[in-house]
Amino acid sequence: MSRILFIENRYSTFFWSAMADLLIEDGHEVFFVVENHSFKPVGGNVYVIPYPTKTDLAASSGSQIFVQIEKSDRAINYFGLKNSSHYSYYFKKIEQYIVDIKPDIVFGESTAFHELLTIEICKQLNIMYLQPGSCRYPAGRFSFYKYDTLETYSGSNQKMDNDRALSMINKIVNRAIVPDYMIKPSDSVGIKIKRMLDLLKHTKAYFEGEHYCTPNPFLKIALERKRKRNIERWDKMTEHKQQILGCQSFKILYPLQMQPEANLDVWGRKYNDQLRLIKDIITTTDNEVMIVVKPNPKSKYELSSELIDYVNGCNRIIPIKHGVPMAEVFSEVDMVVTVTGTIAIESILSNKPVVTLIKTMNNVSKNCIFISSLSELQSVVDVIRKSEFPIIDNTEKIAFINMLNKTSFAGLPYGNSDITNTADCKVAFDSILKADGK
Repeated sequence: MSRILFIENRYSTFFWSAMADLLIEDGHEVFFVVENHSFKPVGGNVYVIPYPTKTDLAASSGSQIFVQIEKSDRAINYFGLKNSSHYSYYFKKIEQYIVDIKPDIVFGESTAFHELLTIEICKQLNIMYLQPGSCRYPAGRFSFYKYDTLETYSGSNQKMDNDRALSMINKIVNRAIVPDYMIKPSDSVGIKIKRMLDLLKHTKAYFEGEHYCTPNPFLKIALERKRKRNIERWDKMTEHKQQILGCQSFKILYPLQMQPEANLDVWGRKYNDQLRLIKDIITTTDNEVMIVVKPNPKSKYELSSELIDYVNGCNRIIPIKHGVPMAEVFSEVDMVVTVTGTIAIESILSNKPVVTLIKTMNNVSKNCIFISSLSELQSVVDVIRKSEFPIIDNTEKIAFINMLNKTSFAGLPYGNSDITNTADCKVAFDSILKADGK
């Protein structure tokens, strides 16, 4: 039997608790480490980190690990937190808890600062840390990712037959299905009430001392107002630029990735300044190349005033309005550049030339090229212009979609704790624990 540790992450903790109950029934020992006291599980072996005092903060000291985590810390990058003086305090507390618990395996996300600290501690202590998260495609499935990476750990090893695989590929290519995380939530009265209750819960947590994952509620309101204004500015700006989408120039599609989000801020940390990235794409490609920038349908703080100003003033950028479907844009471009976006999978299966800036399992497909530096981008453009970019056939597409299926499991381990979903996820957790030898 295993000693299992879950790391609190707001509402994900509700799912962790449901899974913990099932694992305890099987004889496993389950523990929790909690940073946000408002999301403390009821009962069980729960270690709640006391909120630090001013003296605790004054005693903090920096390290290279902390410098790296700062680059991914949404509280510092987006929510006005002045510094990381709390890191040392939390690092020591979490390290002591882990030494006391002696977990065989740790489960958590890789978004909040305390999770990123835990990941570094687990690396140092040689303890496996896994993040259960969407595998994007096939829909309704998830993978376990190692530490703060997109490297999968274990998998169901389930293989689809050729007909089913081809059917799924065609649905993805024709956008008949989308990843689970991209499905827009309902705007019903019940959902609006839930959002209001969430706001009250977060506000209560903030005023009780949780200042490191929860923004000041007044700042949050101001940020949301600014976000809405920036979306309006962006869409207005597109009115006099989007009509050139049909021009004959070579066009690179860069879909903005939502921030804050682990997808870019953690896994794509090197490129999480998207304004800087767009500028670099411009400067590393020739003047005949146009950059098509499509916003995320659920734009957040990546759509900054500075980014809008730059896009508006650059005659080589074609901004796309929020309401324009990806299908309309995708067919007009010659290639795609992404850091860690789902668009890479869609491009592979559509044989649209695609370049990724972070190496992932998608790069096993020969029509998805990883470049370690943007200085290599122009050479890829030249290859595409000569019609020499690799393409894959149906056999290779089937092998690719089955690789995604084999390295994932049925279920959605976030938010939805209904009986069927929890049972599916339990099968996945059992498989992981077995693979880990526990």
